[in-house]
This record gives sequence, C-alpha cells and structure tokens, in this order.
Amino acid sequence: MRYSNEDLKQKALNEQWIGQGTPENPYVIESTHTFLDGSAIKDSTLHIIMKNCTFRHLTLKRCQNLKFEGCTFEVLNFLKCSNISIDDCSFNLKLSLIRSNNSLIIDSLIVYLNIASSFENRFKSCSITRIYNHFSKANTFEAIETTIQDFDTIMGVKSKKFFLMILGLPIAGIILLTSAIGRFINTFSSLIIWSLIGGIFLMVFIFLVSTIAIFYDYKKMQKYPPNKIL
Repeated sequence: MRYSNEDLKQKALNEQWIGQGTPENPYVIESTHTFLDGSAIKDSTLHIIMKNCTFRHLTLKRCQNLKFEGCTFEVLNFLKCSNISIDDCSFNLKLSLIRSNNSLIIDSLIVYLNIASSFENRFKSCSITRIYNHFSKANTFEAIETTIQDFDTIMGVKSKKFFLMILGLPIAGIILLTSAIGRFINTFSSLIIWSLIGGIFLMVFIFLVSTIAIFYDYKKMQKYPPNKIL
C-alpha cells in the first residue's frame, strides 16, 4: 500500500490521529498503527511523529518531516528523503539510506546499515554492526559503537577500486562473447548460435547500464568531503 499526502490526511481523519500535520501541531501516532507490511509513504511533507510503533518493512520515498521515536523495525528504507529524524529505534535486519540527505539517527541499534549515494546525514550514539557504503560521503558518525574501521569503503574495498572492478565486468562480457562465437560457430546450429549471441549481448548490455549508473553515483559524490568520524 502506498500513501501520498492526501492519503495520509484521509487516514488521519478516518483513524482520528492526534494533531494537524503541521510543524506546530504534528500528527502523533503512538504504539499502534494500521500501516501494512510492505507499505510505502510517498512524497509526504506532513509533519508526523510515530512513537513506540513496530514495523516489519516500511519504505519512505521522497519524504520529509517524519520522526520515529522508540520504534522497532525489521527493515526501513529511505529513498530520496531528507529531514527524517530517528531516535531510540532498533533495526533488526536493515536500515537503508539511498540518495538521501540531512537526516538524523541517534541512540539506535542498527544491525546492517546500507548507505548509498547519501550525504550530510548524522549518526550519533548508535550501535552499527555492519555497513555497506556505496559512495556516500559527508556523513557524520559520532560516538558510534562498532568494530568497523573505515566508513568510506564498500564492503572493505575503497570506492575507486570498487568502481574499477565493476567497470571490468562488461569488458569481461565482451571477451566471453567473442570467445563463445569463435568456439561454437562450427559446432551448433545457427539458431543456437544466435540464441547464444543474443543472451551474451543482453548480459553485456546489462553490465554496461549498471556501470554507467555506478559511474554517475561515483562522480556525483566526488564534490563532497569524506565521512567524518567523531
């Protein structure tokens, strides 16, 4: 289920949420809620505070002004979000920030943090067990409890080296294509040969598109300074 601003206003009216969704009088949801598993809140600018709620899988898309206090999640995804506040929450599987910025996460337990092309977010007094950093920069990690040594790596590999590794995949695909054509052209029927060629071309195309997308993320984040560990 996806909820827009208007959907949330109607939901607030139907369920008699406290507040008006404004900065001075935000909506307040405490303990219980009716967001189904897999729900997405999309393009919301309403001011909403959720307290002591439990979610399995919630996604926020292009949202602002949401605040979670004392909530428990299996998975929470941010996508192009900003000004999200998280206080004293726990993420039993994953917290993902994708192309998101200017959010605050404090006093929270994060089993797995996925932070991709995100910047100027602040993590304070959190426990983080694992991190996957996809070119995210200019984030601040303050008083973090973790065994992680370098917050600027992607699965332990420096971002530039990781990009070069990914760049090598379509090159390897082209080599495989050439080799396959030469090996099997005199052995199999033309139908099988062209099926093979089509499949390999598709594989190379997917790798090329993925590489371009990764290059875009890499270049976009170069203007930001490294993550800061305090």
